[in-house]
Amino acid sequence: MRDIALFMLLVPRNLGVLLLRGYRALISPLYGDVCRYYPSCSAYGLGAVQQRGLVIGSVLGAWRILRCNPWSRGGVDDVRPASHDRYRVTPFGWVLPAAWVTGGEASSDAAAHDHHSHAAGTRPVASVLSPASSRKA
Repeated sequence: MRDIALFMLLVPRNLGVLLLRGYRALISPLYGDVCRYYPSCSAYGLGAVQQRGLVIGSVLGAWRILRCNPWSRGGVDDVRPASHDRYRVTPFGWVLPAAWVTGGEASSDAAAHDHHSHAAGTRPVASVLSPASSRKA
């Protein structure tokens, strides 16, 4: 019963996820790579809504968009993962109660952003390849 109530609380968050996924698929490619931050503002907004909910995530996304301007230095600015483990994010981006999702189907909130970790000592996969192996044939 508790999971059903939790799911109902997640419906607005998942509607926000759906809108942001639609924006990222249809409108964002028209702009190209213009964001001064990594991840892009739309990816940041999506992560913020997934991690913090629709209201706080929208405020964080709007603040990020205001900071993304020609006079900003930009750089790496990830969404801080939630400190709790109540939710899981599916590969599509839906947020579900943790009890509803098995470990292989989704990632935890903290692990959802580990795929582009910027901690010292980690490198993207492309930089691990030797220069010769990364050239196009």
